[in-house]
Amino acid sequence: MKAIQKEISIEDLIRQEEEERLRKEELKIKMQIDLEMKKKQCVIKAIKEKKLENEKISRVFEEKKRIESIKETAANEVLKRRNKLKELIQKIRKRSELKRNQLTQKLFEVRTSIASELGKAYKKGDKNKCIVANDSTKGRNNYCIANFSEDFSFLEYCKNSDDFCEICCNNEFGDMFGDEKEMCIKDVCPLKKSGDDLDEKENDNDKDKKKKCKVVSK
Repeated sequence: MKAIQKEISIEDLIRQEEEERLRKEELKIKMQIDLEMKKKQCVIKAIKEKKLENEKISRVFEEKKRIESIKETAANEVLKRRNKLKELIQKIRKRSELKRNQLTQKLFEVRTSIASELGKAYKKGDKNKCIVANDSTKGRNNYCIANFSEDFSFLEYCKNSDDFCEICCNNEFGDMFGDEKEMCIKDVCPLKKSGDDLDEKENDNDKDKKKKCKVVSK
């Protein structure tokens, strides 16, 4: 729960930073608008002064054309700035969405980890599985593959370790069932293995059968 609360605090901090960033962008745009308005006022003032100075019709006509050109340029500039602003907002939103997705994924991983730890702690298995698995190499290999196939290094350790019975009991019983785990270790580890002898006999019988088959075929 502390980890989740920490993630929530991080989310709040990121959200506040995002809001502050957006606020600064808005302030910047407002300052640009004020600057453009001042420029516009200067342009209008220059146009008016020029009109007063030019008394001839031809000069008035040329002045009007120049004013229209200025207006068109200003309109195009405003349009470009608006398009850039839209692109900037989209980038900000995408970055914010990416951060939210990353935080959501991290929150999911934390919750999954908590659930996994609780599952391991409260796992109450069957010591008979350990008795069967500890009785022969084949049984041990089958148990290791069934329970640790996702972790190759631990799978090999499980197959070759001298403490297999403890590995099995620790896997079957979580920390919340310490008594059952200790009882499993006490009951399983001292047992004498007989399964390996049976496996060897079966292998010898298979070899003898193969030899007989070869003789008959000859």
